[in-house]
Amino acid sequence: MSAPSKRQTVLVYLLLAVVLIVFLTPIYLIASSSVKPSPIMFQKPPAFLFTPTLEHYESLFGMRPFAKFMLNSLVVSFGSTAFSLTFGTLAAYAISRIRHKRMNDVAFWILSMRMFPPIAVVVPYYIIFKTVGLLDTPLALIIVYSTANIPLTVWLMKGFFDEVPMALEEAAAVDGYGLFETFWRITLPLAAPGLAVSAVFCFVFSWNEFLFALMLTGSEAQTVTVAVMSFWSSDAVQWGRIMAGSFIILIPGVIFVLTCQRWLVRGLTMGSVK
Repeated sequence: MSAPSKRQTVLVYLLLAVVLIVFLTPIYLIASSSVKPSPIMFQKPPAFLFTPTLEHYESLFGMRPFAKFMLNSLVVSFGSTAFSLTFGTLAAYAISRIRHKRMNDVAFWILSMRMFPPIAVVVPYYIIFKTVGLLDTPLALIIVYSTANIPLTVWLMKGFFDEVPMALEEAAAVDGYGLFETFWRITLPLAAPGLAVSAVFCFVFSWNEFLFALMLTGSEAQTVTVAVMSFWSSDAVQWGRIMAGSFIILIPGVIFVLTCQRWLVRGLTMGSVK
């Protein structure tokens, strides 16, 4: 296969530059608007050179307990991700290793739980949590998000476990490893990339979810997505605070994805070496 020509290389880099601009422009607009003084927020033409200000961030944390809402979102997102990975991974391993003609049907049935529209189940969830006294608590959101994340985790991890040869587990059994030790030392490290992918999907869904957080929480367990939307009312739209809150919301998600990306590469390397 011949090496790409100089013209093809330039074309590829131009295409990558266009894609990068398209994806980074909204982030730039959010970041710049969050530090732009209110008088020039909607100036035409837009002001690209201005003196940055932190007034929107100061009012965001000064007038509302935004730090508390951030903590609620972190607790809910990490709690749901940990719960979903633990039980979803074990269920996926069982489905992958149990040989039964209807096991694929079971896997699809589990995935179908993810297909329910949220609006169809939010009222039953509200009634249940109000009855048991879990309304407006982080635990309620962790339970709800886990019911959505576990089926996706099962489906993703089953594909990775299917790729791990049974011969490796049989060899470990010959060496004296038990079932759990084989799973923990042999199978799970080889499926580490699947854990990273599942963790990213679970965390992003839990972090960005709005409807359940709006309906099932109040002042105590409110998340950042609901808190930011509270600055949008029929009287006024406080764009500066919305942009400041939106930029803060981006940060944990980006950090988590970058962390899992490094772990994903590490998992692939561990699998190839072992």
